Amino acid sequence: MSTEEPRTESTPPRNEAAPQAIAAASRLGWPMVVRGILGVAFGIVTVFWPRDAVNPAQLSLPTDVVDHLAIGYLILFALALVFQAVRSPLNVRTAIFGQAVIAIPAIVFLFLADQPAELRAALSIWALLHGALEFWAHRQLRSQPMASDFLIASGVHVLLGIILVFGDGMEALSILGFTGAATLIAGVIFIIGGYSRLSKGRQLAKRGALPEEIDTPAEAAEPADAAPSGAADAADDTNSSDAADTSDPTGAAGEADRTADPESPDDPDSDTPVKKEP
Repeated sequence: MSTEEPRTESTPPRNEAAPQAIAAASRLGWPMVVRGILGVAFGIVTVFWPRDAVNPAQLSLPTDVVDHLAIGYLILFALALVFQAVRSPLNVRTAIFGQAVIAIPAIVFLFLADQPAELRAALSIWALLHGALEFWAHRQLRSQPMASDFLIASGVHVLLGIILVFGDGMEALSILGFTGAATLIAGVIFIIGGYSRLSKGRQLAKRGALPEEIDTPAEAAEPADAAPSGAADAADDTNSSDAADTSDPTGAAGEADRTADPESPDDPDSDTPVKKEP
């Protein structure tokens, strides 16, 4: 049987990376709570808007009123997204900033919307793009705990976009109601997820296991890994040169003897003539 040790290194257990992942997730706690509160507030105002069949005026809203409500929500929502992007890991900041950027054309289109169809088109395109970027953020945060919150929010916004796309004949109040319902569901998910991340971060801080650095670029670890290997190569070269110098002591001694002793006249390779005695 072979007594050689396996050359492959053992993989570290998953629980060693858990504090790092939880610490990165806890940084998203407050931004998620802020987003959740904003979505819940907008959802409560829009979903529970008074609708009384006795008063026909409450069964419809002017398009400009819905425009102003949606514009105000999107402006505050974009600011909350910027706050979240600043505290997000590097690999997900592009997706979060993208969600804030797509709110700008949606706000412009809502300013120009005069008909319910235009309002529906602006909100549906925004919801579909936002859901796609939310799904991208989920893909980037799969290594963190509770990453499914972003997946649920993505599905809610994509569903909202599909409903608005195929919602021919919707009036402004119906469009506002469906949009508010989607933001209400996503807001509740984000509040629960943000609070869970903050509580886990506090538990790590109490145990003293909260890492100081969360975002560690891969390039920063490469020089540290390359330095020992370079030092090992230099050490190997030094050892090999030393071994070459000391590997043939008899050859060095023989060379020293040949240089120290004069040429022997009996040496057949010597050019010195040999005198024969008469």
